[in-house]
Amino acid sequence: MTLNQITAFFLLILAVIGTSMVVHSWIDKRRIKKNFLRLAAELKGYVVQESRLVYPYFTGDLDGRRFDLFFKVVKVGRQHILYYIYSLKSEVPCDLLLLKSEYFKPIKDEAAFTGGAGQIVPGISPHYQLRSLQPEAAREIFEKAGVQEFLSPLDEFSSLQLGPDALVVGKPYDGPSDTDPSHILRNVGTLKNLAEAMERCFTHA
Repeated sequence: MTLNQITAFFLLILAVIGTSMVVHSWIDKRRIKKNFLRLAAELKGYVVQESRLVYPYFTGDLDGRRFDLFFKVVKVGRQHILYYIYSLKSEVPCDLLLLKSEYFKPIKDEAAFTGGAGQIVPGISPHYQLRSLQPEAAREIFEKAGVQEFLSPLDEFSSLQLGPDALVVGKPYDGPSDTDPSHILRNVGTLKNLAEAMERCFTHA
């Protein structure tokens, strides 16, 4: 084969791979939208997809609480990871950030991260690192609300931001099975129960 033939063959392979990726992505987004539309039949909500090239998102209402499901690309080093995120409205004024232990890479700039995410609250959970800008209040609400009991049903999520104003949990997207309506309803039901347990701590304070 000549150099031009080799180059043309290489470009053809790249074109086939690129086309395959685009088609797979389009099919994936279509399946997600279909699942979200099924979810809309269960919850008061609607599905938005600005174009076929972007992922759809869901906005609904769960007993008066706004509930959002959406995708976000997060840059980790040189990688770009697609995260799947739940957000449920809450009335929790304190902030608790739970990160799975031994899941994330060591933080390079600990001082800067502490400034944004807060101090580590020690002795909380062997499987999670808890951080908060209000460490004493975070420890109190974690223990009083029994947050530990809710972590097992939410084990698939690598990070959980519990307050203020909303419970936000996220994970790297694994595929359309993540958007199965029955799976979503189980998770959002757990989040709703967790929000109520945390809110009772402040109601009774």
